[in-house]
Amino acid sequence: MAEIPAEEIRAILNRKQRWVALTSIGPDGYPHTVPIGYFLVGDDLVMGSMDGTQKVKNIERNPRVSVMWENGRGKESIQGILIQGQARIVRNPQQRMELKREACRQRGEEPPSTLSSETVYIVVTPLKTRSWDRPRRSR
Repeated sequence: MAEIPAEEIRAILNRKQRWVALTSIGPDGYPHTVPIGYFLVGDDLVMGSMDGTQKVKNIERNPRVSVMWENGRGKESIQGILIQGQARIVRNPQQRMELKREACRQRGEEPPSTLSSETVYIVVTPLKTRSWDRPRRSR
């Protein structure tokens, strides 16, 4: 597995061409994986969610998560990034609005004047990152 340089990982994630798979640990001890949109704030991955969903409950119980991005273009050209980290749920109204403004800024959209009280943000701080770049292995 050839590692992708850190600056290239950041560039890949900033392109936002795909969703990521967020994995938390369910109440039964099994992994719970869901596709979810994201954006970066510094080194943190930020994802919006409805409050009370299983992933939010899982993170509140156990903040250890993994996030995987992959290009899904086949065995000979697959590229992937796996991030293991600590997640936290942001419910504070001011912090949620700041995150919403940042998400809108990155998408080139106007931010709303209010947020749904049901919207929370999941912020994942990476502790360990692994990557692979299949085409580089053959060089």
